Amino acid sequence: MDILGMPDGKLVEKDSNIGRVLLRPGGVGRNIAEQIVRLGCACSLLTAFGTDSLADALCASCARKGIDITHALTAEGNTCVYLCLHDETGDMVAAINDMQLTRYLTVEYAADSMQFINRSTLCVLDANPPAETIRYVADHAEVPLLLDPVSCAKLDKIRDILPRLAAIKPNILEARKLTGERDAASCARALINKGVRRAFVSLGAEGICCADRERCDILPVKHFSPAAKTGAGDALCAGIAVAMASGESTLECAEYGMQCAADFLQNEEEQ
Repeated sequence: MDILGMPDGKLVEKDSNIGRVLLRPGGVGRNIAEQIVRLGCACSLLTAFGTDSLADALCASCARKGIDITHALTAEGNTCVYLCLHDETGDMVAAINDMQLTRYLTVEYAADSMQFINRSTLCVLDANPPAETIRYVADHAEVPLLLDPVSCAKLDKIRDILPRLAAIKPNILEARKLTGERDAASCARALINKGVRRAFVSLGAEGICCADRERCDILPVKHFSPAAKTGAGDALCAGIAVAMASGESTLECAEYGMQCAADFLQNEEEQ
């Protein structure tokens, strides 16, 4: 569950700011799944739900939005929560994520799900499950894997599986930590050199850098929105996933992902 705060005016640190607080279903994997369904594709979410009232709300939301959760599990504990504070432009200032329930996404759970995963067109993987589960999926997946690192704190879980990835979608901070490079193009090329077949480096308000073995491109943002940006990167990833599943080129995947992120922000702005 996402808890998002955004001030009405300029954010004043160490003070109580007047603004808006939004409680909504979230999580990188769930957000991506929702956007994939919105784009007209069937999508199943493999995750762990808790046993509290927030879990009931999340399950009900998935049902309403058409996200298949028949392969998800229920585990004793509190629902995962993401608490995020935005500034007046909508950019994240700081966030805390409580993802303890993901410890139930074990290798055994992945093994039980592998036959189902391999009947899909593409698998989107995030870095929230335990490292050994991520490695198991990477070793046994027979379909293309698109990975979202989620945060810099979780990068050590994914370094060893980079050569097994069809694509990766880090933000620029994550890309720098993964590669040791600074500018987006160098980061993207370094990821390709590490074995990833396609790299999509999100640059926030500056756009996206995409690369494969043949080319590297930077696409700027066409429309700036003051809406809270939480979820825009997930919409971007969903667009990339759908385009990859449709056989589009790296550049076309980036363009479609950018359009999906823009549509998401436009919708947020109108609410």
